Amino acid sequence: MSYVPSYILQLLGVKVFSMSQVDRLGVAKVMEETCDYLSAIVKKPIHLSYDIDAIDPSVTPATGTPVVGGLTYREGVYIAEHVGQTGLLSAVDLVEVNPLRGRRDEDVRSTVSTAVDLLLGCFGRRREGQHAPDYHLPEP
Repeated sequence: MSYVPSYILQLLGVKVFSMSQVDRLGVAKVMEETCDYLSAIVKKPIHLSYDIDAIDPSVTPATGTPVVGGLTYREGVYIAEHVGQTGLLSAVDLVEVNPLRGRRDEDVRSTVSTAVDLLLGCFGRRREGQHAPDYHLPEP
């Protein structure tokens, strides 16, 4: 995990949100602002580099750098789904999954399962189901 001081990111014009901002704004607002920012610059393909250790280790303990207070499972999947729904996602790398760091089989299963769910979210799986967005149930 590399650390780049925030002032360097600001100098480079990289939009950054701290966990405090994510807590204050909510992940939906952060993703809306992020995607608006990217669309305003130019619509180019997005390469998503997703570190599994961004998710709280209560969900993803089999990782190299677990940090308490990370994203929840739902926030993590929401981010993947949101980026996937832009239609601009061209590449994904999901890193820091390390089964050797799990203390129990359940640690490895939870981490790998979350990683799979993140990737499926990127590629179109929706938690509300796979029906067409304009589908309506018939009146009784």
